[in-house]
Amino acid sequence: MATDDERGATDGGALVRFPLSRTTPAGSPGGFVDLGTGAMARRLGMRTAGTTGRWCSRCRGIWFGYALEVECPRCGNRHG
Repeated sequence: MATDDERGATDGGALVRFPLSRTTPAGSPGGFVDLGTGAMARRLGMRTAGTTGRWCSRCRGIWFGYALEVECPRCGNRHG
């Protein structure tokens, strides 16, 4: 049976980074726009820690809401 050195195996602890993992998406100003909180989360009085973030492609920002909410609070977009 061949050893790791004979097979040319590399160090198992070496970290291979994804080439685009730290880049900013094209057309974004470097951050994100906070679009606020969804209507259902506001009605239920949810804290920010209990909400999930959603991306709105029209507003180019993230809004936070209840897990089942799908509508951007700023523009009404329902398609991400």
